[in-house]
Amino acid sequence: METELADAATPPHKSRKRRIPHVDLVDNPRSDVTASDHVHDAEASKEFASLLNLLRMSKKGSATNIFKRTWSHLKVQPVDPPDFVSMGLFSEVEAESYFNTFFQGCNQYVPVFDPRCDSLHGIRSRSSLLFSTICAVGCRVLNGTDSHEWHLLNFHIKRALNSVIGTPESATLETVQALLVRACYVSERSLFVTLATRLAVDLGLPEAYEQLSTRFVSRIRGSGSETRMDATAEDDSLLLMRKARTWLHLLVLGHMLHVDASDLLTFKFHGDVRRCRVLLDGRFSTDLDLHLFSQVELNVLRASTYASLSNSPGLSDDEIMDIVRDAKIDIDLWFNDWMSIFERSQSQKRQLSVNIRIQRCWADTMVLCRAVRVSGVENVDAMSETQRSILLMAKDALTEHLNIVIEEPRGYLHNLRFAMDFVWAKCAFCLLLLFKLSMLLDEDDEQTSRDLIERGKTLLAELRSAGGTADGGRSGTSRLYIQLLQTGIEKYGRTVLNENVMGQTDVLMTGANTPRRRTGVAVGSGGHNELESFVPEQFVFEWDFPGLTLFSSRTTEAGWLDDFLRSALVGEDFYGLGWNSADDV
Repeated sequence: METELADAATPPHKSRKRRIPHVDLVDNPRSDVTASDHVHDAEASKEFASLLNLLRMSKKGSATNIFKRTWSHLKVQPVDPPDFVSMGLFSEVEAESYFNTFFQGCNQYVPVFDPRCDSLHGIRSRSSLLFSTICAVGCRVLNGTDSHEWHLLNFHIKRALNSVIGTPESATLETVQALLVRACYVSERSLFVTLATRLAVDLGLPEAYEQLSTRFVSRIRGSGSETRMDATAEDDSLLLMRKARTWLHLLVLGHMLHVDASDLLTFKFHGDVRRCRVLLDGRFSTDLDLHLFSQVELNVLRASTYASLSNSPGLSDDEIMDIVRDAKIDIDLWFNDWMSIFERSQSQKRQLSVNIRIQRCWADTMVLCRAVRVSGVENVDAMSETQRSILLMAKDALTEHLNIVIEEPRGYLHNLRFAMDFVWAKCAFCLLLLFKLSMLLDEDDEQTSRDLIERGKTLLAELRSAGGTADGGRSGTSRLYIQLLQTGIEKYGRTVLNENVMGQTDVLMTGANTPRRRTGVAVGSGGHNELESFVPEQFVFEWDFPGLTLFSSRTTEAGWLDDFLRSALVGEDFYGLGWNSADDV
């Protein structure tokens, strides 16, 4: 190395015949060394010593750094993975089919796209990662998670995402959007939302929302900044809206996972959340923004109520009831406001109205059930009148939820083939909890119970029809929830009516002389064994839906649902399904 540095430092007019010796001259005597050679070597040694001194004294960025040798061969190498068409994983025709399938319904659950710039060619030209992620979800809907095509694309999506996560400095807006798309269709959603949040902050997405809000205020003051824009300003405003939209959807997912999955809330909305509505008046707003912005407001309200209940232990019944009353008023005001706002969208009005009615029932149910959980009493027979009245309100909300979901023309259920796992979880949970409350509160007559079973069977049939694929196959997650609902309906019918309501030929696992309760359920018969090993891991480890652990000390009618949760903790297997999500990342 010293030799190379000396040669590099030798001026062009100097002789380069001799190199600086690598060994001492005494150890390697030479008879042909002249006096002039000694002088030349001495000068070279001085130059070399001076150069070494400069190298030692040099700082980062100085001109002398060009003489440094890079000893480390480890450096971050940004990777731009090719899209799946270029890799030969599917054809152009298949790519178009998968892409169009995604935008037939999946984009409603990831409302961050703008039809003005998010066409197939537009997305593919900007980000191969986002393009491939969208196509993979479309393949999931069309072919199901058991198909070879899905397994292949899922494997390569993992590789592509890993490479991007390892080089965050190369992330773009489309990278964040790809993570959000992925988060909606895998069980590791919390991890992907967290990663997307981190990248979004680094990319300045929160500032985009602030800039758009400021521009709106300027327009109101008469600056006219939005009435006349050149092409550059228009592109800038469009980009800001895309960033703001993505950031707000991140806020929705973060708050939803905080309330419904007990994730820690890493950021929150400051000020009046209704102020975000000003962006709807901008020229770059879309129909799906109505859905997105309504969700922003609702989930911020839900998080506020969640904090009021969770952060105040030892609340009295009156204090709990005050929180419940305030929450229901806020939810009703939100509902009425947005039903009026939806009137402006003729194309989306019906679908948006159905969705918001379902979401109001869900929000009410979660507030009411969480209020009962905060009381610390799970035995219905030991509850106060206030606590029982809260459960009755929850039952009414669940009944309304079921009626809205199955009402004609059932567009909500038909679109479940595009839905994220969270929506399937909600549908299953609401019916199971309605069954349980109907048994525990013991206020329904036989005909009411039969009607509930029939509506449950209608829901089950629609869920089977909307299982997720065109050829009748389904995602692993939807299969689990469908199986859970079928088992729940069977057990509810046997418990309440002592009938095999599903019309199957199998018989109860009870003896003829087994003693029975008044509702016909065998006591201590082991009739619950068929459910002990079947619990979708989402109910125990991913979602935190309150209410399923309620019980009655008088009877064991509702014990079948308690069995799920207890058996979940021992991790038993069910027909080889195991505990891993079928849609793992």
